[in-house]
Amino acid sequence: MRRPALILGTVALTVVAVVLVVLVLRDPPAPTPTASATMQPTPSVTPVVPTELSTVLTTDFDDPEQDAAGWEPLGEGVEALRSEEVPHTGTGSLLVTGRSAPWNGAQVDVTGLVSPGIQHTVAAWVRLGQGGGDDPGAVRSGTVRMTLQRTGDAEQFWHVADARATADGWTELTGTVTLPADTTDGQWRLYLESADTLADLRLDEVRVSRPTPPVQTEIASLAGSTDVPIGTAVAEQDLSGRPAELLLRHFDQLTAENAMKPSVVQPTEGQFDFGPMDTILDFAVAHGLAVHGHTLVWHRSTPDWFFTDPDGRPLTADPADQQLLRDRMRAHMQAIAEHLTERYGAANPVNSWDVVNEALDPGEGDGLRHSRWYDVLGPTYIGTAFDTARAVFGPDVTLVLNDYDTDAPDRRRALSSLLSTLIADGVPIDAVGHQMHLRVGSSVAQVDATLDAVADLGLRQAITELDVALTAPDQQLDTVTADQLTAQGTLVRQLVETFLAHDPEFISVWGLYDTRTWLRSWPRDRPLEAPLLFDDDLQAKPAYHGFLAALTS
Repeated sequence: MRRPALILGTVALTVVAVVLVVLVLRDPPAPTPTASATMQPTPSVTPVVPTELSTVLTTDFDDPEQDAAGWEPLGEGVEALRSEEVPHTGTGSLLVTGRSAPWNGAQVDVTGLVSPGIQHTVAAWVRLGQGGGDDPGAVRSGTVRMTLQRTGDAEQFWHVADARATADGWTELTGTVTLPADTTDGQWRLYLESADTLADLRLDEVRVSRPTPPVQTEIASLAGSTDVPIGTAVAEQDLSGRPAELLLRHFDQLTAENAMKPSVVQPTEGQFDFGPMDTILDFAVAHGLAVHGHTLVWHRSTPDWFFTDPDGRPLTADPADQQLLRDRMRAHMQAIAEHLTERYGAANPVNSWDVVNEALDPGEGDGLRHSRWYDVLGPTYIGTAFDTARAVFGPDVTLVLNDYDTDAPDRRRALSSLLSTLIADGVPIDAVGHQMHLRVGSSVAQVDATLDAVADLGLRQAITELDVALTAPDQQLDTVTADQLTAQGTLVRQLVETFLAHDPEFISVWGLYDTRTWLRSWPRDRPLEAPLLFDDDLQAKPAYHGFLAALTS
């Protein structure tokens, strides 16, 4: 799924937590120090020590849907756009062009992320590109730096990290900064600039970390309180330090947030990158965790090349084009299955897959999303995907149809119609995955009605991406109150009780702790949104206690 600038203040009854979020800063002042600005001493560069750190900002620019992922141009005429050329890792990086001054670059608002008196670690990978102002032969070498700025009555600047970069390869920037204890007001932004070159800038794998309180050991383990697998969505940053401690204490199943999607696994036809996937699967194997595969066929995460012929012509419903797309579907799944067998053998932790993700659209006459998969293959692409998955992954892997808002009556009707057709056609679908991206005020009765409808069809069910937002997508919080968190906890308990009454395959939440939620930047900036079980400091919220109460009642 997807991945903000105010200070949260109190998020639990007695726990004070600072929201560690990112928000795009609009119409920023130029960063050039003025007479009232203070340039702070450049902090010394020290290695990242992850043992007691949690990552509070991470950007890899791999998701085409997020484009620049919250980073904006800094300077007149500057552009900052996602590029798929020469990423450090993954499929994308940020390319900054149109620079006419060294301070021109890219920026992201980090108000509420940085905290006075706490050491923050900043790390990123940088590289120079073309450009260089009026001189086409400008030297492609220079000092690139990350700078932290506080704006307000008196501006302050900290050069957090700098390094000599070239156009020939990637260079790592890393450094630490501890802000004075009295810097409690104003806004903050982190930006990429240079000291002595106007060449284009490339940026990838930005990470800001800070110390985190110890994981609570006096509270009960969620996974240890039930026989139902309890899962969470993760990325590489969740697999070390205290986030990993929290993960291993409360969850016994993982879903890769992005690492197993087609755009990551096979960005170019025939060129497979299993590295990001293996990082998560290796962790799962090492710690005895199951993995739910996400995802094989999805309109939002399938590279464009799937739908064009070798000459770049868009595929049509012509029989030859249809066969080409079916062959590509099979080749993709087959390569994954063979890799899992070769690398993990009997220890393969992937026991289920979201075979088709988000196929519904009740606004269409047949209730199906008319995606590029649909345009070429018609509605039969869904059955083809399940037939192919069964053939390549075998009979013991649970094959899931996954979708969102299935509690809504119109989508419930579309889902029931689709499932009835698939069952009548003998399609090997094992289970339905209900994402359950809900919010305070959602109807538990509607959820129950959907689970009943699917159960009546004889299919198993899973809760694949649970989160409970405090607000609607078009709302933005000024603060988070104890009453809101209590209401969230009550709803979580009611929901989990309803899930358990339908004997789910598993219950998985979409994110380990609130800083990691996609809802803080989608579909709009909601920097105080807090939809998960643990807060920004990895401490249990009323939502955790509601979840636990349902498991143990």
